[in-house]
Amino acid sequence: MINNTMGEGNTSTRDMSTINNTMGEGSTSTRDMSTDKINVDLNEYPIEDISLENGYSGTVSEHFDHDIVANDVLEVEEIETYEKENIVSSSQNIEINEFAEEVDRDETYNETNIVPFVGQIFLSEEEAFAFYKRYAYQHGFSVRKGRFIKRNGIMRRRDFFCHREGRSSLKIIEPLKEQRNRESTRCECKAYLRISLQKSHDIFPSEWRVTKFVVEHNHVLLTQSEVRFLPANRTISEDDIERIFLLKEGGLSVRQLMRVIELEKNVKHGYLPFIERDIRNLFVKTKKKVERYDAKDLLKYCEDAKKSCSKFQYAYTLDEERRLEHIFWSPASCSDWYQKYGDVVVFDTTYKVNSYEMPFGIFVGMNSHGKTVLFGCALLRNETISAFRWLMKTFISLMKKPPKTILTDQDPWMKEAISKDLPSTKHSFCIWHITFKFSSWFNAILRDKYSKWCSDFYELYKLETCEEFEHQWPKVVAKYNLQSNKHVKGLYEIRNYWALAYLRDHFFGGMTTTGRSESINAFIKRFINSHTSLSDFTKQVDVAIDDIKQKEDHDIMLEKCKRINLKLMSPLQEQAHGVLTRFAFQKFQEEFERSTQYSIHHENGNEFVLRYYKDANSRKHMVFWDGKIATCSCKYFEFWGILCRHILSIFLHKDCHEIPSNYLPSRWRLQTSHDDDEVDPQQVNVVFEEQVDVVHCPPPSKTKGRPKRRRLKGGKELSHNMNTCGLCKDVGHNIVTCPLKENTQFSGHTNKKKIFCKDANLNPILLPKV
Repeated sequence: MINNTMGEGNTSTRDMSTINNTMGEGSTSTRDMSTDKINVDLNEYPIEDISLENGYSGTVSEHFDHDIVANDVLEVEEIETYEKENIVSSSQNIEINEFAEEVDRDETYNETNIVPFVGQIFLSEEEAFAFYKRYAYQHGFSVRKGRFIKRNGIMRRRDFFCHREGRSSLKIIEPLKEQRNRESTRCECKAYLRISLQKSHDIFPSEWRVTKFVVEHNHVLLTQSEVRFLPANRTISEDDIERIFLLKEGGLSVRQLMRVIELEKNVKHGYLPFIERDIRNLFVKTKKKVERYDAKDLLKYCEDAKKSCSKFQYAYTLDEERRLEHIFWSPASCSDWYQKYGDVVVFDTTYKVNSYEMPFGIFVGMNSHGKTVLFGCALLRNETISAFRWLMKTFISLMKKPPKTILTDQDPWMKEAISKDLPSTKHSFCIWHITFKFSSWFNAILRDKYSKWCSDFYELYKLETCEEFEHQWPKVVAKYNLQSNKHVKGLYEIRNYWALAYLRDHFFGGMTTTGRSESINAFIKRFINSHTSLSDFTKQVDVAIDDIKQKEDHDIMLEKCKRINLKLMSPLQEQAHGVLTRFAFQKFQEEFERSTQYSIHHENGNEFVLRYYKDANSRKHMVFWDGKIATCSCKYFEFWGILCRHILSIFLHKDCHEIPSNYLPSRWRLQTSHDDDEVDPQQVNVVFEEQVDVVHCPPPSKTKGRPKRRRLKGGKELSHNMNTCGLCKDVGHNIVTCPLKENTQFSGHTNKKKIFCKDANLNPILLPKV
């Protein structure tokens, strides 16, 4: 009895109760409907050779039987007498389901005796392939589809090979081009299964019959715990693909999302039907599908956002080949934040956030609650003067007014662009980016004095007046004998951009680093990587904006429900408590508490000299107060927007019970308001959506810094590593990779042999293959 069961949801079974093979000449095929028996003439089913383990091959034309032995050797016995015997061939029920289902480690296929045999019949090519695939899984190898024969457009024969069939082709590489030299698994294995399309009966229009089956392999077969790692046995179902992309959008790494799926499916760690590489390949495959329309999708997103809200601002440029060059966009919420808190801006660029390696620039600031807000985003082709100038012009044109101050890293091109396009904006460098280089600049020179130099430099950095800085700088430099150091000279030349003595007259909201932009970059990078498409990238920027909104709403809720307790009962403190936000009032309260620790050292009309009450040699601060205007030499109010402890001390000494309203800035108040003074928008050469019909994706950008490829060696480095070939005595290769030994066979070695191009101008594809 032969039951061929095919699984695709429901199983379809072809049941031939009994097959009577009558071997007499001229016998025909008949079917008895009452007994459901089919008499088959085997002359209609020619059977080809069966390859055996010992190389013997025989043809069975009259009768066949098969037995499955322990060592997987197919033995064929000829039967001498058959006229009076009806041979009933029976096999086990074989349930063929989709092979993509995951296989548990401890459970193998229930059918332990699945072995193909010559003459076995399948209803389709797919059924035969699935059967052989399950057999391969049990015996420690995988299969792949091989050659086929077509007649009149219909496939008549198909071969299924072992995955190690054939041999790898020679790999032609260029000596100056870095390429992978991956090992090949091909070892010319001869095991395969051949099926042929044949017609048996009118009620069965077509059948696939096994006509040749080679069992023997020339390599070691894998165990059940190893065979699951073969690529043919690793699959990702549609449901898993959907789940993977959902978890990826949530910011999970590949390992994290695999662990989540394992927990959801209650699978042991490492026993999913796929591995990390399969997920990464899935991401690359999906990226290739969408990258053709990636730039157009980004512009479509901006266009739809502009139609839904007129406050959405964006602009972009194209190069000569109509590829996306630069793009800037500012959602409606970002525009509103800029109008309120755009007096100070932090700009920074980051990398590895999209698949085109385009630098991502963000404009951020600080709201009245001390939290970071986003003003706008930009993707640039490169970081050149022209790119930064276009960005600054576009930013001012779309945002309608320039910032009062801007904080960036120490980029000379950015510095020049800001000086030309934002002449009224005070530019400052991030002090962290400057001091971060100190260890490489001065550690080897100063040695034990390095820590002391850092302390003295910090004292220089905190000086209040420019005169003090100019007076103390040469003394400190001479103390460590750094007058001729190029880095010290460079720091002095740009002192206007980092020394607080030159920055205290300008409002920076207390910011001296670009850490706020780094915080947003860190948040966005939780959800994206260097393979993220532009359209997906904009979605994650929107997530960051929504996160900022949620935090702002939470701070407003705290303002209404919780108020800071007053530590001192004072009219000045009560006034600030009712006007300022929690963040601003905490800063005010810190200064107000310390205001009582200062005494008036000297008084001359409206001018006062204060010092710390415990130390007679402490720094003296000069305060001016005429009842309306208050200034201090520390410039804390100008830099922070919060009254300093020295002015508040004079208010207490002079019985001032009300703070003038101009010393409670609107940007720190509960009810924020912004100035309506706007500058005329500058004309910027930008392109909008109605002017563009076709937009292509940008090429990979070349970022700053050392290129990714290895540097070229020279001098002693090359002389110490000169490999000499033992065959041709030439340098640069060894005897294995020598061009004179291209045709040499190396036993037991499966690496691809490298062939070097003798002519650098010749395309390697055109070289003759060996």
